[in-house]
Amino acid sequence: WVPSVLPMKIWTSEHVFEHDWETVVHAAWRKYPNPMNGAVTAMDVVDQRFEAGKLVSERILQSHFPIPSWATKLTGFSGTQYSHEYTNIDPRERFMSLTTRNLCGSSFMRVDERLIYRPHSSESDKTVLTQEAIVTVNLPAFTDYCEKTFLHVYETNAAKGRKGIEWVIDHLRKEVSDLTNKVSTEVHDMQEKVMSALSHTRQR
Repeated sequence: WVPSVLPMKIWTSEHVFEHDWETVVHAAWRKYPNPMNGAVTAMDVVDQRFEAGKLVSERILQSHFPIPSWATKLTGFSGTQYSHEYTNIDPRERFMSLTTRNLCGSSFMRVDERLIYRPHSSESDKTVLTQEAIVTVNLPAFTDYCEKTFLHVYETNAAKGRKGIEWVIDHLRKEVSDLTNKVSTEVHDMQEKVMSALSHTRQR
């Protein structure tokens, strides 16, 4: 986090998922795309590596946010945003951190976001997500309005993001269930064929 002399607004939130850390982190890693949050429209992996048992990843996210026409005329920002995302996953310590900073429009507004996923301190089957967003605006006549407007949009998208994780978890469980059912059906069919072949052999 780089300190700034410009005015800034800070938004924080804490949410508890009713799932263990491994499940939530797996879903968070595969969160995009999902139908719960359509703001993120594309993603590209810049770098991905293991360092001392930790997964370190850098990605570029493309997202789109509707903004007033006057804001586009004033800043030239159309609403399509590119952001740099840095992720660190430590499976041994059961810790995941994700930081994001916008690459577009940073001359008039900078957004630093941090998400941390940790196991619940007293209930191991739950996971705590801590979110923080720092918004710094360099538009003197519109600073307060822009900060409040963006934080409202961010809060809405954060809620959609949490729903997105729940959707991915359900989707992953369905994939496992479908695969299990498929394997069970194939095993059953094979058993039927074996029994039929044995019965046919005995009749001879």
